[in-house]
Amino acid sequence: MFPGSVSLLKRADNCGWITPLTVTFISLIASHNTASAQEAVSQSATLPPVTVIAPASQTQQPSPSVNATSSASTAAPTQSFDQINDSGLSNTAPPQNRNDPGTSGFVATMSGVGTKTPGSVLDTPRSISTVSKAEIEERNAQSVLEALQYTSGVNSYYFSGNFLTREQALVRGFLVYQYLDGLKQHDSNWAIEPYGLERVNLLKGPASMLYGQGSPGGLLDLTSKRPTDEAFTEVVLQAGTHSKFQTGVDFGGPIGNGRVLTYRMTALGRLADGEVDYTENDRLYVAPALTFRPNADTTFTLLSSYQHDPSLTVQQALPREGTILPGPNGQYIPRELFLGEPGYHDTSKTSFKIGYEFKHRFDNVWSFEQNAAYRHIDIALSEVMGMGSPSGPTSTRRQMFDADYVINTYQVDSRLHGNFSTGPLDHKLLVGFDYAAIPNYQGQGVNRASLYSLDLYNPVYGQPLRSNPITSKRYQDLTQAGLYLQDAISVGGLTVTAGIRHDWAELNQETLARDPVTGNFGAPIHTPKEDKAFTHQLGAIYRFANGFAPFVSYSESFFPLTGSDAGGNPFEPTTGEQSEVGIKFMPPGVNALFTASVFDITQQNVRTPDLANPGFATQTGEVAVRGAELEVRASLESGWNFAAAYTYLDSEVTKTNQKGAGGKSFTSVPAHQASLWGSYTFFEGAFRGLTIGGGVRFFGEAAGDTLNTFYVPAFTLYDATVRYDLGTISPEFENWEFAVNAKNLTDERYVTNCDSTYSCYYGVGRTVDASLRMRF
Repeated sequence: MFPGSVSLLKRADNCGWITPLTVTFISLIASHNTASAQEAVSQSATLPPVTVIAPASQTQQPSPSVNATSSASTAAPTQSFDQINDSGLSNTAPPQNRNDPGTSGFVATMSGVGTKTPGSVLDTPRSISTVSKAEIEERNAQSVLEALQYTSGVNSYYFSGNFLTREQALVRGFLVYQYLDGLKQHDSNWAIEPYGLERVNLLKGPASMLYGQGSPGGLLDLTSKRPTDEAFTEVVLQAGTHSKFQTGVDFGGPIGNGRVLTYRMTALGRLADGEVDYTENDRLYVAPALTFRPNADTTFTLLSSYQHDPSLTVQQALPREGTILPGPNGQYIPRELFLGEPGYHDTSKTSFKIGYEFKHRFDNVWSFEQNAAYRHIDIALSEVMGMGSPSGPTSTRRQMFDADYVINTYQVDSRLHGNFSTGPLDHKLLVGFDYAAIPNYQGQGVNRASLYSLDLYNPVYGQPLRSNPITSKRYQDLTQAGLYLQDAISVGGLTVTAGIRHDWAELNQETLARDPVTGNFGAPIHTPKEDKAFTHQLGAIYRFANGFAPFVSYSESFFPLTGSDAGGNPFEPTTGEQSEVGIKFMPPGVNALFTASVFDITQQNVRTPDLANPGFATQTGEVAVRGAELEVRASLESGWNFAAAYTYLDSEVTKTNQKGAGGKSFTSVPAHQASLWGSYTFFEGAFRGLTIGGGVRFFGEAAGDTLNTFYVPAFTLYDATVRYDLGTISPEFENWEFAVNAKNLTDERYVTNCDSTYSCYYGVGRTVDASLRMRF
């Protein structure tokens, strides 16, 4: 390792922003004076698509305004949006689920993901979907991707399976990135444990005006569990398919007599085999949180988490013949086939995060919020992996692949809110500044040889392997900053939201290659790059008294690209824009939300092959997606829960240098997708306490390669649940629940997506889990 490369990591590791920022804003608590805001949000450097396996922030509403002389011993207001949601329905969830404002059952009536300000979804001129904690629990979602399986616009099957650790969801045809508590995670979307989440928010369409560089498809915003004002304890025991044993513990409440200090501890441990032979799906997750609330106007919440996935596996690319079509011998490749070597199979991921949320209300007009976090990810990978190319009619080529990844992310996002009126116009003004520094290191070693081939139908393991040292190193030091301004102006039932943002992104990259003769690394190659961009957002929505709210919106995205063309010119950022028209409907007095929309997304500056310079790329590409969505979520007093969705997408490559690819559809993007989940709870009679439910998921056929020479067949999957409230048997078991969840009931063998004729991926087979949830 050379001195310059070490300094890249040390510079970020020695950053001193956490302490002074924290001290600065803790002093606000004591002084109660106004302060100016500046800070940052994360944008990460993209790692190559070497994927390893394993298994939102909405802005919370500020506490209602109270007299500034409130003392530290004053309890928070007894009733706010935490207890009453926008439709006027009481939140009767257990204590551990009451930290999700504006949510009742499956229905979220309030969300700040589309504007970074608290508000009703009927006042937000954007398409938003929310998967609540109640829905996550009822469907027993074991990943963020599973939580999204009944949400419109989402392809949650993209590279899915029991052998993934990256959660690569496509939304409206584009790969989207994950945010945790308002701050962007690394672009690789390393999986986050869903037991530690209160909700999953999906903002559809470009969102760079608020969140900086990102996808034209939208973003996923995950909300961590927070401390609660009421004491509670929850224990969940689970056993299931593939020798799975899992325990979750969640407890918290006030510290001392008042509610000045509250805490929460969430933890999960899992031992399980993977669906693929020789793989495991173990996990350890711990997430402590602490809230300090000296008065009703000030809140400081410390959020942290540790997640260790000790036994991961790389993605397995399989040929079309043997997965979609019968193989040369008339057979299909077994879903449990392992493409690696059991004796050379050691991949793990460890992540640690610590951060805070600070909120302070100065008066009835002005308030300040700040999110900040540090996250560290360590990945070690040693595998023999498939190359997605044949070595014979029934065998595939493999390669030894070793890699190390070290990713550090420093982020802070500061926002000043102003709620005021000018004549008949009511304003929600937002001024924000975010900053992120993402130093990261990647080392790789690849060893290819024909002797690593493997018969797909009669695998023989234990082949002799050569040494595979690290032969290339890459150090990146990426920084991003953004200044944004937004105003939501309301008059009567009309709300018009407009915003503008300017981003600065800088990437300093150093790459080193190992000399195969001497074994030493050569001099580093430096690749500096700077990008700037303005992005805009404009929307309007009208809220009628009968619950209907039609809306229209326009939004933009940008995303910096690494690399350069044949002339050495750095690539320009990709840019995207969306126009959308839709309608939302929340029937008065009914806990249900209907959303329908049509949209048109275009992305420019897409990289395409440079025909004049083979091996290089140029930026002449453009793609477009036009579509329509319909989504319904409801939790009715009669005992019914519903989640239904339909998506239509027409994707097209509108400009490209690739011969024959113009006018073709995207790979992995079907024209039609639909899902329906329903459950019913008996409140009286012989079946009192029993809940039965089920769902169906349809995923249409999608192109299997860029030239659309073949298609991945459509598939339909069925899910079911049976749950029983043990408190109906005896008061001793009050708040105890036993449940059985089954997914892919018929054990359908299906392919989720293909990149090419030799790179197709199986979906997950049947899984059955039995759970005992005990709440105290």
